[in-house]
Amino acid sequence: MKYSKLPLIILTIFIAFTVASEQGLIPSGLTLLEQLRAQVGENWFWLVVFCIFLEALVVISLYFPGQYIAALLVILSGPSWQDIVLLSVAMVIATTLGSVINYVAGRLLSNVDQDQAKPMSFKALLPALIHSSGLAIFTFNWGLQKGTPKLLVAAFLLNLPYYLLIVVTTVAFGEEIIAATDNPLLLGSALTLWLLVSLWRDFGRKPRQTVNP
Repeated sequence: MKYSKLPLIILTIFIAFTVASEQGLIPSGLTLLEQLRAQVGENWFWLVVFCIFLEALVVISLYFPGQYIAALLVILSGPSWQDIVLLSVAMVIATTLGSVINYVAGRLLSNVDQDQAKPMSFKALLPALIHSSGLAIFTFNWGLQKGTPKLLVAAFLLNLPYYLLIVVTTVAFGEEIIAATDNPLLLGSALTLWLLVSLWRDFGRKPRQTVNP
């Protein structure tokens, strides 16, 4: 269970949140959205940043649709270009702070020897940057593997143009583009795929056979 333990835990938490929300045991993300929209007022800027920070945390990200809420708040507020730039930077800072928390939590829970720590890997990082939930899971797992903290700096720098693009796209084309990324079915399917790949890595691959001379 070397590779599949983490995705199994994450998928279980996600299913628990989804079922509890569907059964009315906890308020849904959309319910929270309506409550936030009613109270947005002049505080929309910091409310957006706060939503992004919450979604950047590894467990909360599976329940709280931060990017969806942020998209709606940005559209409703009609920000200026100066607001867009400042908001993009603030969102990246919030995401990075969440990533640091995830990374530190992973390292504290890790049983990996320092000699086995993961080196810098852009190949592993780039897919995780697509969505806050993916980055949250990735940075926690990176901490578990005691990967180099330099990766967090790289994520910060790469997120700056990416979040600027997200905000500009949200203002220009509307909430549907960002809302699609917070579809529970989409996120659940991605987590299931991650688990299946991890199970294959744990049990499906045949061990290499060494040939004696």
